[in-house]
Amino acid sequence: MKNLFTASFISALSIGGAALADSGLYQDVADPESSFVRVIAPGHSIASIDGENIQGITQGISGFVNVDAGDIEVSVPSGKSVILAGQSTHYTAVFMNDDAPVFVTDLISNSASKADVSLYNLTDVQSINLFVPAAKAVAIEEIGPKEGKSVAIKAPLTLDLEIRANEKVLATISQVDLIRRSGVSIVLVQQGDSFSAVATPNTYFK
Repeated sequence: MKNLFTASFISALSIGGAALADSGLYQDVADPESSFVRVIAPGHSIASIDGENIQGITQGISGFVNVDAGDIEVSVPSGKSVILAGQSTHYTAVFMNDDAPVFVTDLISNSASKADVSLYNLTDVQSINLFVPAAKAVAIEEIGPKEGKSVAIKAPLTLDLEIRANEKVLATISQVDLIRRSGVSIVLVQQGDSFSAVATPNTYFK
């Protein structure tokens, strides 16, 4: 498959998306050796990360909590677990059904010229891809159940995205705004034979 991130493609899309204004989604400056942890737990609106109580979670995705390296307890009403957080790293605790959570190490760059796009597979589909119709190319590929992957894309841009399994489209997301030094997280969920996806801007608790 063609890879999305050729220089010519990024250049062409950047021209079309140049009118997008960067908003105030920049995270505050944190200790460069500290890390960030969040939860993805569809169906839950509250969580606790390293003693920080989080309420009003929307779309099942919390904001990132700034933590020091070490053992970090993460919990939602259906369960809890502990992760040994390293330095200068982003983590997402993925809670799915009543299973033990899986901790995903996110490759979040917060680049001054790019936007981070993350995709998480909360289904039983064995492999999903993030496809960009405008480029006819795959941006992120081969994400298994309870896994997630991230990629940095030149910004600002507005893109329509598809989540596919092989060539089958499972879900579509329209008009996703990609903003410099920011990010968007996409979660694919399943109910029976139906699939749906939500895209949520990355946020940070101060």
